Amino acid sequence: MTILIEENGLDIRTIDKEDEMHLLKWLTNDEVLSYYEGRDNKYTIDKVRNDFLVDDNETRCLIYKENYPIGYIQFYRLNEVRGISLPANSYGMDQFIGEPKYWNKGIGTRVVNMVVNYIIDQLKASLVVMDPKTSNTRAITCYENVGFERKCVLSKNEFHEGEWRNCYLMVYDPCEYNIQPTQEEHQVKLGNLFTTLWGSTEMIVSSGVYDISRLDGFIAYNESGDISGVITYYFHESFLEIISLDSLVENNGVGSRLLMEVEIAAFIGELNEVSLLTTNDNLKALRFYQRKGYRLTSIKSDAVNQARVQKPEIPEVGYHQIPVHDELELRKKLKVRATI
Repeated sequence: MTILIEENGLDIRTIDKEDEMHLLKWLTNDEVLSYYEGRDNKYTIDKVRNDFLVDDNETRCLIYKENYPIGYIQFYRLNEVRGISLPANSYGMDQFIGEPKYWNKGIGTRVVNMVVNYIIDQLKASLVVMDPKTSNTRAITCYENVGFERKCVLSKNEFHEGEWRNCYLMVYDPCEYNIQPTQEEHQVKLGNLFTTLWGSTEMIVSSGVYDISRLDGFIAYNESGDISGVITYYFHESFLEIISLDSLVENNGVGSRLLMEVEIAAFIGELNEVSLLTTNDNLKALRFYQRKGYRLTSIKSDAVNQARVQKPEIPEVGYHQIPVHDELELRKKLKVRATI
């Protein structure tokens, strides 16, 4: 057993074999199970060992108050939630207070805050996510008090006591910039930015012609109020198309966060698929999107050559001195409707 965190009478200690009876006690208690695993899913000692005393990539801990075990917490690396991609080095976490006499005393909020700070400061996490049931108002309030934000509803996300339950995707983001949906008030500033980057606000691709300063999107500001990145998108009938993504600061996760926000927008809109078009020279975009789960679905030969007829300022030679002729389409499936 290793003490990971100590703070004012609360300890977070890694789990070991001697802790199995504490877990068995809690996970056969109807009060606890009504929130955590379900009263129809009482644990046995073998199930405790199989679920908790295993060697994998999760960090499992007991919560101690003044050297007395009162609950359980775990955290783990997480790349995506229901197809929604997360920034690199994101973490998920789950927890419960197993001794009901310690409920409603602010201990849960303190524990979550301690562990979130540990994950951010010691493990250098870029994001922490949780998915409480929408009916668990006490847990939701606790997480919001720590700084988590509700992003969307994950429909039929958890099977609990004979029914599929909805959950919230909740995110704690320690980033130093502010991401907000683009509004009419941003149009002039975005118009100037896109003209600097692309020569105009007009984006011509095989799916259509767009004024990207007027599209839906998200914009990221740094602490000084300068734009760090912007993403724009368009809702088609059955999918969402990303039209542009510009990260003005490299290797700080802004592109990944903007992409996450757009995928959440698709999720909220109940669209199961996100698509995008990029040019044949944009190896960086191909690497970025494929790492996020996008698959190459088609090559649109001569699409850029055709767009250049309407917009002659499109360069003929692009990144790495590669001639620019074609568009590559990439798509990704989201799990908007849970598989039951």
